[in-house]
Amino acid sequence: GREAHAERLVGGLLGDKEGGRCFHLTRLRNKKYGGKWRTVREALLPGYVFVVTDEPEQLYRELKKKAPGCGLLDDGGGSAATLGDGEADFMEKISGGGSKAGEIPLSLVEVGEDGKAAVLSGPLLSAGGRVRKIDLHRRTAEGAAELMGPKTVVYLGVEFKDGERRRRC
Repeated sequence: GREAHAERLVGGLLGDKEGGRCFHLTRLRNKKYGGKWRTVREALLPGYVFVVTDEPEQLYRELKKKAPGCGLLDDGGGSAATLGDGEADFMEKISGGGSKAGEIPLSLVEVGEDGKAAVLSGPLLSAGGRVRKIDLHRRTAEGAAELMGPKTVVYLGVEFKDGERRRRC
């Protein structure tokens, strides 16, 4: 819940360096409240803050030196790690690259006559084979990502083309 604080702190250390930016991933998702579907914004990976920089080792040293007691690196076994090329590519694809930094939009899906969902647009389209299942009832898609070690399950939001799900519910 302190991702915004960490972004400000790391952003101050990055300064105006070319290509350097700090963000946490949020997803848009549909949830039903009081019988109505509403779009809400949630943290995709709570506790994780991502930094794009050409000098990760230097940034890590500066964080250790300038913010030792802030709980960014050493609180509860937390640490800083560099994402592999595949992991970074996946994050870039689902967050839309040039869109609002760190915000993952809803994916548009269409349900065929056979009951299978086909992705029409959004981050699921570029995620490709990483999507394991689409839950039409909860309006989420389950994806697999290997983030800094073991596989992590991430849930992304979906919306239906032209309100077609309403007639089926």
